[in-house]
Amino acid sequence: MRIGIFDSGLGGLSTLLACLRYLPDAHYLFYGDSAHAPYGDKSPAQVRQWTQAAYAWFIAAGVDAVVLACNTATSAAVAPLRERADVPVIGIEPAIKKALIDHPQGDILLLATAVTVKGVKLQELLHRLEGGQERVRPLACSGLAEIIETQDAEWRERVSRYLQVQVRPAQPQDTRAIVLGCTHYCWIGDLIHDVLGRDIAIVDGNDGVARQLCHRLGVPTEAGVVPPLPDHARISLYFTTDNPVKSPLARQLLAANGVRMNSNQDQNVFLVPQQGVSRRPSDP
Repeated sequence: MRIGIFDSGLGGLSTLLACLRYLPDAHYLFYGDSAHAPYGDKSPAQVRQWTQAAYAWFIAAGVDAVVLACNTATSAAVAPLRERADVPVIGIEPAIKKALIDHPQGDILLLATAVTVKGVKLQELLHRLEGGQERVRPLACSGLAEIIETQDAEWRERVSRYLQVQVRPAQPQDTRAIVLGCTHYCWIGDLIHDVLGRDIAIVDGNDGVARQLCHRLGVPTEAGVVPPLPDHARISLYFTTDNPVKSPLARQLLAANGVRMNSNQDQNVFLVPQQGVSRRPSDP
């Protein structure tokens, strides 16, 4: 089974890890559109175009399902993609419903990109959920995903400063939960706790995406049970630019979570053509 995981960069690896818990034997093709990152400050039309190009690439690669591990791409492109999709397309959206149910009192702070915050999809979600419009406080975190994406020597310090200057002043006094509306933010949970409060719950949508993927593929999951991560996984990495830099960073993030790519997969990393679909990835 081949599963395509798509994001503008490294953030979607957090979604890949969630999927690995339920489908550890699948072959994952991770496509990071680093040439156009970050998506959060681009127009919905641009994001839709790039997401559709990635979907076409995945179809040429023979995947059985495509996961949009990017809230911005989901907001801008999942609906038109599904209208003509040949395989299941799983999107990710902020786990606001879970936050509202698990924390029936107080405010919910949503951290997301500008495209997600301004998008119709989020407004429809807030309107549909009881208490969504009254209790959820969306905050556009422009520039935060870019800091996380660098993974340079000082990225954690810069994230801490960002949270202190840009997020903490906007934090509601009675915040009970923080919803991560960008998969990049899943890598900074400890820093969010340090700056915004350790008694505040952090909620992301990755487990829900993984379970939905299993549902669409006919793979049963057990409610309330989250399987452990496998030690090794079949993962091929593809980036649209900066491949010699991005691929080692991706491998480091996976290894930090105890997941190592099989050695033959580790060698099967090459640059994705930026225009069109020129070749199908070879089987490992």
